[in-house]
Amino acid sequence: MARTTTPIAVLVAALAMVATGWVLATPAAACSCAGLATTEQFARADSVFTGHLVSREVRGGSHSDDPALHVFAVDAVFKGTAHARQGVVSAASGASCGIELSGDGPFLVFAGGQDGGPQRADLCGGTAPAAPELVAEVRALSAAEGAAVDPLPGAAGTELRSAPQPWAGVLVAAGAGLVLLTALLVHRSRRRGA
Repeated sequence: MARTTTPIAVLVAALAMVATGWVLATPAAACSCAGLATTEQFARADSVFTGHLVSREVRGGSHSDDPALHVFAVDAVFKGTAHARQGVVSAASGASCGIELSGDGPFLVFAGGQDGGPQRADLCGGTAPAAPELVAEVRALSAAEGAAVDPLPGAAGTELRSAPQPWAGVLVAAGAGLVLLTALLVHRSRRRGA
């Protein structure tokens, strides 16, 4: 007697493949920046400051797009606001457009968002070692806007918030698999009973 494939078995197999691919797939990571002029980077940033890198913490660490918190001791603010200790979040790797810093600086940081919390920066935003000619250019842009201010006292955004647990997806996929397996077994037992 030839065995036929039931629609439920096909559905279970298809959903298992989709769930496995969803759980095992790693996020695609690529970063390509078109070179922006310093004037454009300055205009796009919410805050621009110089500072020394005090610490770097990566949450997760298994993917290039996991969040990395960079905490800077801020020397000078050329635009927006920054605290004496300012946290800046980016992706952990330049492959996912995270800022790439070597050593403790000083760095010229172009960041955006979250006044009073961690700001965000990316590889394409302009954050780089604070070369004297680059700082002079930013200082001139700041003077033209009348934007230079002293760093605010205290610290802001120096802790990463909890991220979703990586095993949550595995639990969801396993739960879906169990529900489908149960449905398949119920369907088979009903067919045999008929």
